[in-house]
Amino acid sequence: MKISLPNGIEAWFDVDDITIHVWGSSWTGREVVTVCQGERKEVISSKRSWRFKTPHAFEHKGHHYLVALGVGFGGAGVELYRDGVLIDSDQISTTGFRIDPATGKLDWKHALKSLALPLVVGLAVGIGFGYLAGLAFKRSSESNRWAGATDGRVRARRYARRAWHAAGPSSSLLKSRT
Repeated sequence: MKISLPNGIEAWFDVDDITIHVWGSSWTGREVVTVCQGERKEVISSKRSWRFKTPHAFEHKGHHYLVALGVGFGGAGVELYRDGVLIDSDQISTTGFRIDPATGKLDWKHALKSLALPLVVGLAVGIGFGYLAGLAFKRSSESNRWAGATDGRVRARRYARRAWHAAGPSSSLLKSRT
């Protein structure tokens, strides 16, 4: 089984006297199942699917075959069934985590190395965003606080001037000041 971003997923199964070739596109969702017998190639099934698992059923020489192509986050797999019985499968994992087959334990050193870069980048982006958001909220709250105090003082002065001008020079406002 081969998997790559530009070429998609490819798998081959040699069953009975035929070779079953399975191809799935990484970009368009197109899946093609081809049966090869000698030099003769015949496309048995061609579908466009965005599902995580797509069945392709066909019949050849009295046997019912089912090819199930499954794609998920972190891996892909192709299963081949003949007359309802699983006879072969290919699986590939792209998670990057290594598990020791002898002990069945996770290789922590490799896991931490593969997670270090995304964690550092995520941390830097989070700190930068938090800093910029803090600056924006700090400036807006300071400008509102001083603007409100200034507006209050200015309003009080304007009100006093208007009252004084409206009352005129002979008003009690002038007498009380002097």
